[in-house]
Amino acid sequence: MKQTLYLLRHAEAESWNPLGNDFSRPLSTAGNQHAKLVSGWAFETLSPPDTILCSPAKRTRETLAPFLSHWRRLLATTDYIDSMYGASLNMFLTLAGDAFSFSDCLFMVGHNPGIEHMLSNQVAANGQETTLRMAPGSMAVIEFPGGFKSHSNEGRLSHFVGPERFQSIEER
Repeated sequence: MKQTLYLLRHAEAESWNPLGNDFSRPLSTAGNQHAKLVSGWAFETLSPPDTILCSPAKRTRETLAPFLSHWRRLLATTDYIDSMYGASLNMFLTLAGDAFSFSDCLFMVGHNPGIEHMLSNQVAANGQETTLRMAPGSMAVIEFPGGFKSHSNEGRLSHFVGPERFQSIEER
């Protein structure tokens, strides 16, 4: 049973203000543009997921919004999970394990360091010491030919799209 995981770190947010509320920080203008570009790439390249789990923070919801405009039917299968805000690797693994019990394709939208730890925990190292960094707006697609398993490192990275992919498009 093949299962697929889409991981997306929120796009660039407005600068943190010590007098403000981190949870309510919106995307920057560049972050909004980048989220639209990544969602367009996903719409053209990927199949829609079965389930979406997203942090309820403003910047993750704003990053997800253009994806939902392409895949409108997913509004019914999108859950905003409080525990994804500041989630640890173990929380990501628990949420993914639960979701994969009823989904074959899961899309998770979250924050670092948890989302980056999830990527490195699930992708086979293949003897390489290189660690993929989930910069703001990065999206990874991981396939599990035998199904998702926590702490397995048996996933195969089929796509990785970072902000630099769209840099030349934005500069035109």
